[in-house]
Amino acid sequence: MLTPILLACAAATSFAITNHIDKYLISRAVKNADPRALIVISTLIAGAIMSIVYMFICNFQFTFDFSSIALLLFNSALYVAALIFYFKSLSRDDPTIIVVMFQLIPVFMLFLSPLFLENQTITPWQLFGGILVTLAALFITYEPSKRRFSKKRLATLAMMAFVSLAYAIWYIVERYVNETHDFNQTIMWSNITMFIIGVFIMIFLKSFRKSFNKMIKTNGAKVMGMNFINEVLNSAGGILSTLAGTMASVALVSFVSQSVQQFAVMIIGVLIAKLFPKTHKSKLPRSDFIKRIIAIIICIIGLGFIEFG
Repeated sequence: MLTPILLACAAATSFAITNHIDKYLISRAVKNADPRALIVISTLIAGAIMSIVYMFICNFQFTFDFSSIALLLFNSALYVAALIFYFKSLSRDDPTIIVVMFQLIPVFMLFLSPLFLENQTITPWQLFGGILVTLAALFITYEPSKRRFSKKRLATLAMMAFVSLAYAIWYIVERYVNETHDFNQTIMWSNITMFIIGVFIMIFLKSFRKSFNKMIKTNGAKVMGMNFINEVLNSAGGILSTLAGTMASVALVSFVSQSVQQFAVMIIGVLIAKLFPKTHKSKLPRSDFIKRIIAIIICIIGLGFIEFG
């Protein structure tokens, strides 16, 4: 049992590192926190690279029904919309705050899964867990020193609620398509449709194209390199999670991964602040730090009820 838990922890750490790389990219590597250039990289370039990788994995077998391709194309467009708001949220706040709000994904999945997937039900304990996670996401917007909820963070929460809803739909559609298709082929076509969306963006959305060209001329090598590292870490995290899922229950792996990721994001953030103090403009107040710990603990308890309730 120890091996799958360690694998899930490694996956969570990989995802936590990507959260901080995303924060750096949108806050410092891209001027004016413009997410458009990053969107092009995440669709056109990443989609092309991952499509080629999975073409080899699938031995260039492209057999796939049109309705499933249409669903994955919709999924890719939804993913892009979610990325835009995710980057905007990261430009406004710390990854520790964002990762707690991200835990709304399993809450939305809890309520959406019975509508689209077979043999999916909601227990009273899972409902209670969903309420706890939602309260944790709301609590993280509270400012103890001012004794009020931050309007800025409430706006960020609204954006992350949309992001979480979009990701939940994305996961459900992927699972739905994968029920009748080979897993690797589903991933291959998911990346192909992502590439198609990237081509559409570059051809028809002039502002995205100009932003991408400007980024390439000013800071292209650095951004492309870090984005490549991000894709590798994301893929590694996905592979480790899948491998852990073959050794233990999916519920256990999901719970460990989501729980560890939140603490990993905070620990990595503290290390960055210690090692690279210039990257942090101000010191985090003790009350705010304690509030984040409490929010994470409440969130983890809620996730436990969702996964095992």
